[in-house]
Amino acid sequence: MISPMAKQMFRHTNSKYFMKKLLVITIVAAITVVIWKAQSNRLRAIEVQNERLASVVAELGGRSAKAMTARQSAEEKLAELRMESRERDALVAGTGPQTEKISAPPEPDPSRHGGWPQSADFFYLPKEYLTNVSYKLFNGGQLTDEGAGLFGMTPAERQTTDKLFDDLVDKFHSVELSRMTATDPPEGWVAPPGAGSANHFDSGLIYNIPDLSDDLNAARTDFLNQLQQSVGGSRADLIASAASSYLADNLNDLGTGNRTVGFLWQPEADGSHTLWFAASGTGYGAGSFQLVTPDLDPNSQIAY
Repeated sequence: MISPMAKQMFRHTNSKYFMKKLLVITIVAAITVVIWKAQSNRLRAIEVQNERLASVVAELGGRSAKAMTARQSAEEKLAELRMESRERDALVAGTGPQTEKISAPPEPDPSRHGGWPQSADFFYLPKEYLTNVSYKLFNGGQLTDEGAGLFGMTPAERQTTDKLFDDLVDKFHSVELSRMTATDPPEGWVAPPGAGSANHFDSGLIYNIPDLSDDLNAARTDFLNQLQQSVGGSRADLIASAASSYLADNLNDLGTGNRTVGFLWQPEADGSHTLWFAASGTGYGAGSFQLVTPDLDPNSQIAY
């Protein structure tokens, strides 16, 4: 039988053993935590370095591409300069004081936009040839996109030009309305009452418009002067020339010459009437008649 003293000594021995074991476990755990933190920090540092290396690689790749593009551009420019140098040397050699031979002009070179390039969307044309080029500058009283692009106009220049042209047309319309007077239809325009023929107009609204040249000469001059101030002399002359053609074709050259204009109604076999625009005088002869259709151009002089 174990004495109480022996039991106490046994408990004391187990307690010391347990404390030692707990101490060992704590030390091992602490070492493990320290090692784990160190490894974690190292792994994070490696990830940061990898990210920086990837960024550097991307930047170097971009610089390399830009350098390659710049090199190709420089080589192309150098080739052009060498060609121009050879052309100048050939020109100097062929036009010296001891030679009387005149060299023939070089053939167009489509690769340098010196002709009509087959694979290019555009080519360069000297300004002095613009008067020989067929293009549509005005449409509906406004500059066309191709016209503005051809003259290299800024949005502000285009807007100013459109307004100047609109002001000129508005002035023409104002003068025309103030000077036109109602009159009787010219002979042969309207059939006498009771004629009963569908080939004749039975009624009409007719006006006489005198020559408006003197009334609008100042407006024409003012238009050109302001246009020159806005876009310069060279472009202003070309635009004014195209504007004159448009005015002659669409606005009776701003009322040059005496005119008689009006609308006539023609009876049809089914009892309905058709509407016609009639005009005589300068630009129309003894009489011109045009059927007014639903698809009439809203910018035309007839619609106005």
